[in-house]
Parts: sequence; C-alpha cells; structure tokens
Amino acid sequence: MKYCDLHNHSVYSDGTYTPRELLEYAKEKGLLAIALTDHNCVDGADELEKYAKEIGIEAVVGSELTTEYKGKETHLLALFIDEGAREEMKEFFKERKRLKSQSNEQLAKALIKGGYEIDFEGMKKEYKSINRAHFSKELVKKGYVKDSNEAFATLLKEGNGFYVSCPRPGLLDTIEWVRSIGALPVLAHPLLSLESDEVEELLPLAKEKGLCGIECYYGLFTPEQVEYLCQLADKHGLIKSGGSDFHGSMKEGVDLGYANVPYSAYLKLRNEILKPSP
Repeated sequence: MKYCDLHNHSVYSDGTYTPRELLEYAKEKGLLAIALTDHNCVDGADELEKYAKEIGIEAVVGSELTTEYKGKETHLLALFIDEGAREEMKEFFKERKRLKSQSNEQLAKALIKGGYEIDFEGMKKEYKSINRAHFSKELVKKGYVKDSNEAFATLLKEGNGFYVSCPRPGLLDTIEWVRSIGALPVLAHPLLSLESDEVEELLPLAKEKGLCGIECYYGLFTPEQVEYLCQLADKHGLIKSGGSDFHGSMKEGVDLGYANVPYSAYLKLRNEILKPSP
C-alpha cells in the first residue's frame, strides 16, 4: 500500500528536523507525499519546495493553527497554502506570535518563581520559536519530570499548572478565513482536545464554514477511534486525512509515517485544491 504523512513539524516551530531533512527521511521511509505543518508559521515553505523535487517527494505547504472551540484549544491544519497566500498568512500570525511571546515570558517567570531553574534565555537563543514543547524539553533535561507526557500533565497543563494560554481565534471563523485565502482547512487530531459528542456537534457547523477534511488517521488514535472518525467523515462528506504529528526527538515515541495514512488522502486533497472556484 502507498502512504503519505500530512502533519509534520520542523525546526521552524517545535520539530528537530529541517524541511530538507524531513523530505530525506520521508524518502527513506518510502512515503510518497508529506506536509509541513509548523505551528502558526509558514517559514519553512521555501526550503520545503526547494528540495522536494530534488529528493522526489510530493510536498504540501501547510500550517497548524491554534484556535479555540467552546473554550478548548483546538488545532486546525491549513494545507496547500500557495505562494500568493503566504504573506497574508504571515500577517495573520503576527499578533498571534506577539501574544505567544508574552505567554512564554509569563510561563518562564512562573516556573522560575516556583523553584524550577530553567534557562529561558538559552532557550530563546537555541530555538527559532518557542512553545510548551520546548519548556517540556528543558524540564526533562533538568530532571524535574521524566518525560514530556509528565510535563504536559502537570507543570505545563493549562488551568492546573504554571501555563496560562494566550487569546486564541475562534475555530469556525478560522476555517472560513483559511478557505478565503485559497487553502484547505482540515481538523487536526479532534479526539485529543474534544469529546466525541463535541466533535459530532462541531462537524456540521464546520462543514458549513468550509471544512474539507478531518484527521482520521493519527498515530495516537486506537483502531476504534480511527474507524469512528472515518465513519463521521463519510457521514459529513469530509476527506479522511491524517498524519503522524512528527516532531523528531521533541516528541517521544512518534515516528514519521507512524499513522499509516493512505496516499489516496493526499490525492483527494490535491484534487480538492485543483477544483475551479465556483
């Protein structure tokens, strides 16, 4: 069977591979297509496209957008972001990055005040951008937690630790905006942030706003969850997408291609983006 992986991160957000290294690794893994979906940025797009043909992998420029639905952090992938839309996308991210920077400063101060001696200045020098995954790595390195799962479940848990989120745009409005710039909105790993009844309530509303796909195939989902989401996708006429959410060494136990996403998912999304505008 042919496979793709439509959810991956690079050094431009919280991954440890460059876009070129991602492409080379995908080739090694036998994948036919990958998407680069760094958090709230498209900074790796040029590098991805520069090397994709040379390496022989079909590459999708995307981004993972942080949004909110019913007070919960919910992630949305924007896929097939063409060159003409990237400046508008960068403008969209400017305020988000400013707020995220403030949130990072607050988290660092709270951790240090709480007795956790993290090197925040060193983190800022080492990484192109910072989010909780980088704080998690620092906490593991210093021995305060055994792994990132423990960090996110305790010290970095929203509402129950030191982390306070910054304001997030609404999911439904963001879906509509992604469509307006000519990209494809795909709901990312819905069962990580939402309960099944919330997903079922959301999908018809999201479809009305322009949602075109949902991540059914995801490395952390059980076979039963995959089947359930595939049934929901069919019910609402959504493309069944998916990805490993690969971050390199930043995310333990998740390898590129881990989600076994059929290559047909890429082909269906590509056909959707190639449809003439109504």
